[in-house]
Amino acid sequence: MNYPVEGLHQFGVQAAMRMGVSRQDAENLLKNVLTADMRGVHSHGFSRFGGYLKRMRLGTTSPTAHPTLLRESPSALAFDGNAGLGSTIGIDVMTACIEHARQTGCCVATVKNGSHYGFGGYYAMYAAEQGMIGIAAANAAALVTPFGGAKGMLGTNPLSIAVPGGQGPQFVLDMATSEAAMGKIDLAYREGKQIPDTWALDSEGHRTTDPGRVVGHKGALLPFGGAKGYGLALLIELLCCCLGGSCSSMEVNPAFDHTELPFGAGYFMAAIDVSKFMDLDQFCQRVDSLFADIKACPPAAGFHEVMIPGEIEARKCEASRISGVELPDAVVEEMQEIARQYGISFPDPVA
Repeated sequence: MNYPVEGLHQFGVQAAMRMGVSRQDAENLLKNVLTADMRGVHSHGFSRFGGYLKRMRLGTTSPTAHPTLLRESPSALAFDGNAGLGSTIGIDVMTACIEHARQTGCCVATVKNGSHYGFGGYYAMYAAEQGMIGIAAANAAALVTPFGGAKGMLGTNPLSIAVPGGQGPQFVLDMATSEAAMGKIDLAYREGKQIPDTWALDSEGHRTTDPGRVVGHKGALLPFGGAKGYGLALLIELLCCCLGGSCSSMEVNPAFDHTELPFGAGYFMAAIDVSKFMDLDQFCQRVDSLFADIKACPPAAGFHEVMIPGEIEARKCEASRISGVELPDAVVEEMQEIARQYGISFPDPVA
């Protein structure tokens, strides 16, 4: 069923504030959560919201902490996330990157002691809205096998990149380096559905369609594209762990399976100021022209049109603004229980 955007937003802000989160930080958290669900990325939307609240209730995520700047140079920043909300850390760090990039042309930042930061595309898009090319990556608990391996050694290690554009669709590349995010497998498990046999291995190293053989660290995820996805996941691990000083994926604790333990993930973020290379309007015109050429490509059999990365999700987002946000029944039941516990209202579905 579909639920109104504003009603979900208000519910989530009130629930977060019940845990001691400031209104501004609660707003940032809900923008991240809602953007994911509105774009159809349900693995990082309200399906994770209850886990964030539980971690704050247990004290493994701080509702009030903000990142501390450890090292600073004109184009490079190093932060300690102080186990704050991932959305708080992510916005603070990307904002700092943008401010530095306006002076130097580009800025990169690392974060250690981070929490699960939700929909990574949100931070990249935040930069793109301000005329920047935004990049966000993070490591996570070891769930993904190295190519040829049968045990999870790397995180899903998501990568997000957004590029500002003009009239055409905005380029938003948002991807896990696993074949599928664990959130999708967890959601399938909660809904009693099967998964494709290309997503994961069971505890014995065999491909499986049963999400119950994977969740709870029973199995392991496969990297997308074989050796290519593995290489990209390992690169992100190098940037977050070795360069940023965070825990390795093998040291990061599962964010939602073990909410009683600190998370300890690392982030790598960057902002590139387009205006330092050419006039922003000229750049956007060139982006639009390129995308027009790409979209003019004749579609292959079985396809209706060629899409720009992020275009499908942008269309879903616009539809959600009008028709409401589609939420899985299992997630709705969890949110309704949270509403009862905290004495707040969960919105009725859109008529």
